Amino acid sequence: MCLPVPIFFVFLLSPILCASQEITASSYLLLEAQSLEVIDGKDYKRPLPPASTIKILTALVALERLRGDEMIVVPRKVLGLPHSRAGLVPGRAYKAIELIEATLIHSANDAAYTLAKRVAGSEEAFARLMMEKAASLGAKDTVIKNATGLNAEGQHTTCYDLALILKGALEHERLRNLLSMRSFSLRHGRKITYYENHNRLLFCFPPTVGGKTGYTRASRYTYVGAFEKGGRVYILSMLQSEDLWGDARVILSKVFDEVPTEGELRLAKAKVRVEYEAPKKRGKAAPRLASERKRIKKGVLRRHKGMDNGRPSGR
Repeated sequence: MCLPVPIFFVFLLSPILCASQEITASSYLLLEAQSLEVIDGKDYKRPLPPASTIKILTALVALERLRGDEMIVVPRKVLGLPHSRAGLVPGRAYKAIELIEATLIHSANDAAYTLAKRVAGSEEAFARLMMEKAASLGAKDTVIKNATGLNAEGQHTTCYDLALILKGALEHERLRNLLSMRSFSLRHGRKITYYENHNRLLFCFPPTVGGKTGYTRASRYTYVGAFEKGGRVYILSMLQSEDLWGDARVILSKVFDEVPTEGELRLAKAKVRVEYEAPKKRGKAAPRLASERKRIKKGVLRRHKGMDNGRPSGR
């Protein structure tokens, strides 16, 4: 007699499902860029500190007013700015495009401040230009006090505004290309420093178009990024997150069937690499022709006889 054997099914929840109730961001938004249809969100119109996500506006304002090949001298004040910095040397000149790359890819505060001083004469005046640009893009709840995103009283944005700002930035072809760059290099004499983008999704999530990260102690982790699927662009923005990439995985799974693993995101952490260019060797003198060597020899003999080219040496 065969007795029925109980069969137990064990369902293993994926890390995404397990974490679906654990989004740490105080505010977040996922929307379709063209229609502005909200896919998912929480308190996305709540004003919060933006940190370095606001540097998208810094770069946009600079690109609209600079060609990119201008040489810009770094002011001494950059030495007092907190990290991240690109190690710019006060008094030294850098190309405008190098400063814009440093601002976006390495989130360099010294580069952002230098751009602001060059474009508007002061950081305060530049911040006003940034606010004007934000308003023109529909970001009405954004208040900007500086070019870096560093903590300042009254400075804030919303996840909804960040999405609108990035949408507008992506319409600027040059800025769109810069936001998608994985790395850039900066030369200081013989020293060449290679900086990788802080946006880890660029390295492990092919749908990524580009974006910008941010962090300060007050703002915690912040982010805005764009992603493509089926000819559509989706924008994710997050403010005041404690687990930026974990939150991103959970929220992006609302649209994408496959998202990066935790391991892939860990491996995509930005790195900085330094190389030193070898000093140039002095080239050997070109070999002289036999006739030239003969003329030189005759000249030497004349000088030995107290003559120089057939004339008295003046001794």
